[in-house]
Amino acid sequence: MEQRDAEGTCRRKEWRASGGSSGSCADLDFRSPEDEGGGLERDKTYPFALVLRLRVLQIVLGISTLVMGTVSIIEERGQVNLGLGLPAGGLTVLAAAASIHTSRGFGGYQPPGAVLAAARCPGMPLRAAGPPLALWAAASLVHVALLVQAVRTLALPAAHDLLVLASVELALTLAVAATAAAALLVDCRYDPD
Repeated sequence: MEQRDAEGTCRRKEWRASGGSSGSCADLDFRSPEDEGGGLERDKTYPFALVLRLRVLQIVLGISTLVMGTVSIIEERGQVNLGLGLPAGGLTVLAAAASIHTSRGFGGYQPPGAVLAAARCPGMPLRAAGPPLALWAAASLVHVALLVQAVRTLALPAAHDLLVLASVELALTLAVAATAAAALLVDCRYDPD
C-alpha cells in the first residue's frame, strides 16, 4: 500500500517540482507481481491503439497524396503523369477506412464460431478480408505506377515545380508503403484469431 502511495506521489508534478520529500523516484521499485512473469501477457494482447494510429496515419498520407495529385494535374495542365496521386490517395483512404472497419475490436469484425483453432487458417475470414484486400491491392498498384512516374520525372529534365511535386509524391508513396508494411507486420505478429 505504501508503495502505491509513493508511486502516485512520484507521478505528480508538484512532487517533482518540489524536489520530493524523501529521495528520488528513481530509487523506488514500481514493478508489480504481474511484471515478474516476463511480460507474457503483454505480448499476447492485440495492440489496438497502435493499429488505429497506423490506419489514421495511412488516411492522412492518402489525403496528402490526393491533394498533391490534384496539384500535379493542375501543374501539368491536365496530364495524368504525376496526377496518379489522385486515385492513389483516394484508394489509400478507402483501403485504410475499410481496414479500420473490419479490424477486430473496431466493430466490423465477427470472430468465427466454435471451430478448432488448429483446423482453420490464421487471419480473418475471406468474407471480412475481401473488401480491404481488394482496395489495398488496387491502391498498391496505383502507388507503384506513381512511384515509377515520380522516379521518371526526377530522372528526366523537368521544371522545378514538377521536380518538387515528384519528390513529395515519392516520399508520400514510400511512407504509405512503410505504414502498410508496419500494419501488416503487427497483424501477422498479433493475429487475433
